[in-house]
Amino acid sequence: MLIVHRGWDWGPILNTCGPWRPVRLEIYQSRISDLRIDYALDDSLASVKGTITAKVEGVSGEVVAFEVQSGDGLVFKESANVSDGTAKIEFHVKNPKLWYPHGYGDQALYKVTATLSAGGVTLHHSARHTGFRRGELIQEPDEIGKTFFFRVNGIDVFCGGSDWIPADSFTPRVSADKYRKWLELMVDGYQVMVRYASLPHVHVHC
Repeated sequence: MLIVHRGWDWGPILNTCGPWRPVRLEIYQSRISDLRIDYALDDSLASVKGTITAKVEGVSGEVVAFEVQSGDGLVFKESANVSDGTAKIEFHVKNPKLWYPHGYGDQALYKVTATLSAGGVTLHHSARHTGFRRGELIQEPDEIGKTFFFRVNGIDVFCGGSDWIPADSFTPRVSADKYRKWLELMVDGYQVMVRYASLPHVHVHC
């Protein structure tokens, strides 16, 4: 296997080879390969509705039990049968705790879990965190053209931030602790958006 570091800005173009993350062998009867949460807040921001979808690999899984938790409290629970490799439910949470960018409010997170089972026996468990918020790109006519800014939960947000390029030519040398310290510097500087300058482009909201 050949891995090519294509470089970025100051980064050199280097050719490296071989696995660069731990290698492991996984054996399973059936597992959840992906857990997706899609949602929308109502106009009052007082209710959130959406769907939770679990993609299931293998033929043994029969039922997926979904839960949505806020802290130690359970706010939603429902199960769905697996059909054609998918289990999907609709959920509804009243008066959700909303997620805001740093400096504009709390970063409330909900834990969404999915447990795959067959005949009452647990086969696999998957979980992820999500924050409920409404993000809008506001483009309205003004005296020089049109606006371009973001509004989160009804609040206009100044998206000051940075462009993140690869932190090292050899990424395995950058530990999780180093990443966290650099991101904490951004948070301390009240940056609310990070542009990750690598393909594909992604944006991380602090």
